[in-house]
Amino acid sequence: MLVNATSVGMESPEETPVPAEYLHGDLAVLDAVYTPLETRLLREAAAAGATTIDGAWMLLLQGVEAFELWTGRDAPVEAMNAELRNHLESD
Repeated sequence: MLVNATSVGMESPEETPVPAEYLHGDLAVLDAVYTPLETRLLREAAAAGATTIDGAWMLLLQGVEAFELWTGRDAPVEAMNAELRNHLESD
């Protein structure tokens, strides 16, 4: 597993924290960057056959936890995910 928890790729979308030669199909790669949703790291990881997870998932699950802590109710995860991705993709 490889996790990018830096902001590399957010301000300059063509920057990547990991050289492509380190990526392979046995990896799961999570990039915490959510703007843009598809970073260079995720593109190169996917091209190498790795499983990729974009940063919107981490942002979503933080929101889900906060919603449930504050309200004591189950979060509407699908609706939250749809709205989040709609917002991020429109930027």
